[in-house]
Amino acid sequence: MLRIMKKMHAFLIVGLAIMITLSACSGGANAEPTQDPNVVFTQVAETVMVSMTQTAEAQPTATPEPTATFTPLPTPTAMVTKSSATPAGGQKVYPTATRQIYGDGANWNTQSPRDGTVLKKSENFVFHVCLGNIGATDWSTKYYLHYVSGQQLWWDTTKFYIGNIVKPGDKWCFDLPSIAPDKPGEYTTRWYLKNEEDKSFYEVYFHYFVAP
Repeated sequence: MLRIMKKMHAFLIVGLAIMITLSACSGGANAEPTQDPNVVFTQVAETVMVSMTQTAEAQPTATPEPTATFTPLPTPTAMVTKSSATPAGGQKVYPTATRQIYGDGANWNTQSPRDGTVLKKSENFVFHVCLGNIGATDWSTKYYLHYVSGQQLWWDTTKFYIGNIVKPGDKWCFDLPSIAPDKPGEYTTRWYLKNEEDKSFYEVYFHYFVAP
């Protein structure tokens, strides 16, 4: 379009120049009447418009360039990995390591009287102690608590057997009949838990006082 406007402007200038030339040439002759300049300008303008129209029609129609189409990529799917549970406080809770004991194993649960108890002279009491089976074997009725050293609890009795089979994860409570010494002082009695092969695998002790 800009090129067409430039051509139109050029045609107008050329037509104007022709009109001025004709006027100059006819300045000295009075034989024929001079053509009206306005008529000449109008004719030139019409000629330029016809030429521009023909030129525009002759030019091929511009083909619009194809517009690139943007295809969005698929949104990646997040991989969810399960992790440790997180409590309200924000600190992660990790699994507690489990100690695996092969063969016989025991741990202390409860006891009465407690260590440090003060007894009266020659006082009768029951020494109650509970042990848990944390091993991989059953405790049979041939397992027993055996006196090792220190003050004996009940006269000459040195062995107390388990009454029922104790499976791993269960516990057994011994109730040992006992009598305090007849003299005041500090005492400790020691016992071992043994299996049917008479092998000890856990120690039990009771530390106590006898009042004056």
